Amino acid sequence: MEENGYLDQQHIVRIVETYSDTLLRIALNRVRSMAEAEDIVQAVYLRLMTNRPRLKSAEHERAWLIRTAINLCLDYNKSASRRTSVLLDERDASAPEREASGVLEAVWRLPERDRYVVYLYYFEDCSVKEIAALLHEQTGTITSRLSRARKKLKPLLKGDDYGTV
Repeated sequence: MEENGYLDQQHIVRIVETYSDTLLRIALNRVRSMAEAEDIVQAVYLRLMTNRPRLKSAEHERAWLIRTAINLCLDYNKSASRRTSVLLDERDASAPEREASGVLEAVWRLPERDRYVVYLYYFEDCSVKEIAALLHEQTGTITSRLSRARKKLKPLLKGDDYGTV
């Protein structure tokens, strides 16, 4: 970091190397298109370099990057291009690395609202408090959503029909 607390070039390179996979998985989880997810990650870094936010700690850094990625995904989902693009088959949209085959496949089958919370909690190791802050929700709300999502996941992991979820 530079003396004034803003990011220097070396710090930006370290951030890109550290968080690229995480941000790509988050974006891919949200938009289900590798090309769009890659564009979103690039947009996150563009905002990082142009805004040069003061990131006071590693936790603040991670939260800023994830929140920015989430916001860009929300913008993408609202855009007209979203309605005309072709989505990948769910099996093709699996997250890079850290795949847990059957578990991740079951998570993909959850409704988006549940899938996102489960993904952040289990695959990105975000705490309930972090997820609540990222999604602008109460911690109790996130806890409830996780609990409901776990109940929906249970029959999926046992091989029951998704229609019962």
